[in-house]
Amino acid sequence: MKKTPNGAVLRGGLLCAFGLLALCVRGETVTAEPDAFLDYIEATGSQYIDTGVNAETGLKARIDFSWASGNISGNDWSFLDAAIDNTVSDKRTRFLMCHLYGGGGKPYFGYGVKQRKNPEGSFPFVGGQRYEIVTDMTDTNSLQLVQNGKNTFSATDLETFKTNGLVNLNLNLYVFACHLSNKAAWFSKGKLYELKIWKKNAQSGELDLIRHYLPCIKGGRAGLYDKVHGSISYSFSTTPFVAGPVLDKPLDFVKWVWTNGSQWFDTRVWGKSGLKSEVDVSVREYEGDRCILGTRRGNNRYYPAYNYQSAFRYAYGTMPNKGDTTSVVPTNDVSYYMDTRYLIKSDLRDGYQSVLVSKNGGTPVELHKGNQAYLTGENVVTNTMALMACHQDNGYTYPSKGLVYRTTIWDGDELLRDFVPVVATNAEGVAYAGLYDTVTERIYRQIGTEEFDITNQVGAVTNSLRAAAIRPKTRIGYVDSDELLDYIDLGIIGKDGVEMDAMMEWLRVPNDGAFVGAKDSYKTNNRGTAGIRFYPYHYWSGSHRNGYSAELYSLVTNGVTITATAGTKYRIVSLLDAGDQHYSVATTNEVGMWTTLGTVAQHVAGPVDTERPMYLFAVNQDGIPRYPGKVRLYRLKLSVKQQDGTYKLARDLVPVKDPATGAPVLWDNVTESYFRNGGKYLLAGGGRERRFDSGMMIMVK
Repeated sequence: MKKTPNGAVLRGGLLCAFGLLALCVRGETVTAEPDAFLDYIEATGSQYIDTGVNAETGLKARIDFSWASGNISGNDWSFLDAAIDNTVSDKRTRFLMCHLYGGGGKPYFGYGVKQRKNPEGSFPFVGGQRYEIVTDMTDTNSLQLVQNGKNTFSATDLETFKTNGLVNLNLNLYVFACHLSNKAAWFSKGKLYELKIWKKNAQSGELDLIRHYLPCIKGGRAGLYDKVHGSISYSFSTTPFVAGPVLDKPLDFVKWVWTNGSQWFDTRVWGKSGLKSEVDVSVREYEGDRCILGTRRGNNRYYPAYNYQSAFRYAYGTMPNKGDTTSVVPTNDVSYYMDTRYLIKSDLRDGYQSVLVSKNGGTPVELHKGNQAYLTGENVVTNTMALMACHQDNGYTYPSKGLVYRTTIWDGDELLRDFVPVVATNAEGVAYAGLYDTVTERIYRQIGTEEFDITNQVGAVTNSLRAAAIRPKTRIGYVDSDELLDYIDLGIIGKDGVEMDAMMEWLRVPNDGAFVGAKDSYKTNNRGTAGIRFYPYHYWSGSHRNGYSAELYSLVTNGVTITATAGTKYRIVSLLDAGDQHYSVATTNEVGMWTTLGTVAQHVAGPVDTERPMYLFAVNQDGIPRYPGKVRLYRLKLSVKQQDGTYKLARDLVPVKDPATGAPVLWDNVTESYFRNGGKYLLAGGGRERRFDSGMMIMVK
């Protein structure tokens, strides 16, 4: 954005004070946040944007774009260019960072007086196909044009342009056109997905990111949002850009997505030398070839993270045996709550290729390539890398099964991708799982043969992007846990002074199953051994029970132990406090009349404090869900003892439909927030639906 000393902003060639914005009718750059991000913006041959960046030596750009569909070989189009006009074409001073020059449809590079050239290693553009161009003009020794990961400059090309010395046009670069002296020329037709521009810092010599443009829409107008300055640029001509599809927004960050061998992702990062990556993953199948991150064209391999016959391996170039390594061998010690997680750090620089693997946060182990030397020379695979499969030639092979926690990819020091698992909703309101890239602000959906099943292939919510949500509109009869993947953190510490009143039933009567509880495995209990319990209600060895310190009190009436029956609704009223532990179990008949099956009252000296929040549907044992139960919950109330000895309602959980997804979830009438599943994304549920009172906006937990 251009500013005058008095704070006005230059828009579309007109000087407009902030109070006179309404007078500006052409393109502009304004400080604003977008309403939404777009897949792309499209120029049809008359739109352009002034970047405000002077065309001079010291710039670098990364452009993700496509030319218009159809025959483009006869056109002269600019995507990010500037030039000084001259009636004699071959005497123009050029600064062409992305240009298409007529015959053959090849990219053109222009730097300095009289110079424009098809780099010898470039390949013709195809209309409608998406490309990535990286143009480096930071100094005359580093001039290069990288096309889909391939450096197209030969030594001859470089020497030709180096003779031009430093270039300074005193003209701003235009997007979708060339700034030809004081006019826009050579307008292009095409789509822009992302654009970054760096400038070399004169003092440090480092590259500073000065523009990071992402397509967006604001008030119905399509433009480019600059993440560096928090501003939006619209077309500087009178013709607006064509808006691409609106990108879905993440709904919730989740802990992981579980690929079953039928889901994988195209990272849109071209396989080439110099990339670094970190993949946080739990591999679930080890036999045969399993690509975690990689690409291949013919026999040319680029595998930053790979697994073959129970060993982590990697490959770089046309190497025999895939550059096998056997330094780190995975194990099958994998479960939903105690994952064997591997962090695979790869640095595949020319002549260095290094891979470090750490297990469950342990010490990294470096993989070695046996007797093979590190390869030297640039390696390029003209495919984008896939995550949890290999992008091989024109398809995808060697799919992996496992939990994906996070994946980051750099080109040198430039962060290209930062993938975080999320759940989102599409325009039709259907929830789906994918990976959210925090760099490009877009969600990458799986491109395999199956969509993710968010009922069991998605981890717990780690952070909700719904800063606020309306109260639920629909009450439902119950929510169900599935005994393997479900638990909810109730946020109330398992310690003296908790009263519970719950209506529930066992969908399957367990031998050792939890309803609500917390446990510290290390503290000394009333028997003088390690381990203290705080279980308002539990079922163990054929009896209803609650637990305090080391004890599990069984429900016995007239000398008969009371057992549970699957499908029977129970009301559990329980109190656990120092010296006062009691509970009762009641059942109901067809007309809703409750009958008490028994009451237990015990006195064991306290206090008990597990220092752990209680879990619902499981016991929180040292931060890990244990003894999961297959339970149907109708309602749960928890009250906590106050300093004056009275009990205050702290949780009043009722089953409702989530307004965002339509899925069953628990709503707390006390905190006015949603309590979501900690084991997987969604609970099951159903029963009679009825209206839930609407009301104020609330914060989402």
